[in-house]
Amino acid sequence: MSLRYVLILLLSLPISSAIAQIAGKYVYSAGVDAGSRTLTFKGSNFSDQYTGHVSEKYGQGSFSLKNNELYLNYHALNDKDSSAYKISAQNDPSNLTRLYVQIFDNKTPVNGAWVAMRDKNFEILFSVTTLENGTASLTIRKLLDIHYITFDFIGFNSVTIPFDRLKNQANDIFVDFKPQKTMIMPKKTVVYKVLKSDSNTLILSDSNRTKLLFKSAK
Repeated sequence: MSLRYVLILLLSLPISSAIAQIAGKYVYSAGVDAGSRTLTFKGSNFSDQYTGHVSEKYGQGSFSLKNNELYLNYHALNDKDSSAYKISAQNDPSNLTRLYVQIFDNKTPVNGAWVAMRDKNFEILFSVTTLENGTASLTIRKLLDIHYITFDFIGFNSVTIPFDRLKNQANDIFVDFKPQKTMIMPKKTVVYKVLKSDSNTLILSDSNRTKLLFKSAK
């Protein structure tokens, strides 16, 4: 056996072993939300299914383990039922990011829809809600760590726009919500700390240090 082959084999072992530590289907098993979320791991891929009383959401992608941290890399999936949006933008003379949002359900303004700025892990940095006429406006002077802007309202498919499309411009954003069937989770990376992982139990901790208990569905 050549030295080169041995080195390649040794370098590949930790990665293969790490991925093999989590495999199979795990169902969320704590509190009133027990049974509402299922994580399925196969090889280096995963799927994430939420089942709620009002709506469902689904995502899939690849995962990896490093230093007891689980990285879920959600892939961009096509969603033919997603809500529609249109952006009209022009350069802002002050080099600020200005947003004027109009949100409708068909032709009816949506009062109280959430307009949220999110970081690279999809955590909310700050948000506003639309007025009775379905509008919201804001000027962003400090970009902070904004990676996405999302538009949400209960019962409708959400809209996610990469913030790079909007920054340093004056933007008019028109959103036309469509009723939600299954929401497709957007492309993102979510990191969890792995507190326990075996063939029966998976315990994760999210960025807010909330413990998530999953049980194997054999």
